[in-house]
Amino acid sequence: MTEAAWRLEDVDGIRLARCAALERVPDVAHAFSTRIAFGRADFDLGPARGDLREADDRSAAFVRAAGLGDARPAFLRQVHGGVVVDASATLTTAPAADGVIRVARSGAADPVPVVRTADCVAVLVVDRNATAVAALHAGWRGVASGIGASAVARFAREGVGADDLVVALGPAILGCCYEVGDDVVAALQVGCGSPASYVRRNPAGRAWVDLQAALRRQLVAAGVPDASIHCAPWCTRCRTDLFFSFRGEGPGTGRLMATVGPAGGP
Repeated sequence: MTEAAWRLEDVDGIRLARCAALERVPDVAHAFSTRIAFGRADFDLGPARGDLREADDRSAAFVRAAGLGDARPAFLRQVHGGVVVDASATLTTAPAADGVIRVARSGAADPVPVVRTADCVAVLVVDRNATAVAALHAGWRGVASGIGASAVARFAREGVGADDLVVALGPAILGCCYEVGDDVVAALQVGCGSPASYVRRNPAGRAWVDLQAALRRQLVAAGVPDASIHCAPWCTRCRTDLFFSFRGEGPGTGRLMATVGPAGGP
């Protein structure tokens, strides 16, 4: 795997990040947003649906630029957990969950999966045969709760094996910047096993976590081939010129969005 398989491109004035491995899956479109659009650096894709009309318009513009036409986004009320819901559950309300899956045979009217982040990992999961697609929001609590393993199990219920999944782990705060306490490390060990591959400590014992690496370990343990997991090379805390960062800019910062679904829209 090479991280050079990620690229930035401008579509309809909106700068997107894309993963080449997902682009190779037929009939599927996807994108991760940046903060750059229309010559500005404030392309905020929060808050939740209905709170602000401008946010709805920006979300619709992003979904179109991603290649999903006028598809309706499957908004969630993200709660930093491990629950994955069907896209159809979002038709009337935003359910409390951190993952959403859309199954092709469930009907063209179903919304397309989306998640919002500002340092957490946005995860897009695609079946190589385009049977189903999913988006996950993975902060440390979600990873500790097994959000990655939950998604793999949900695909399995649709007859999609873990070895048929392609996973893109989007821009997020990485191990260079994500200092945490021992309580976080202990929680992650429950969902991801030994921290050797995702925790770095300095001589004084302070810990930094790489959430992408923790998720990779969890997904591989759930059966996803390591070569099918593709990590974006950008740290949101380091690259606030491109991405919003909660750690870097505080709770008032904007939100990024990631989406995946049938190319051209339902």
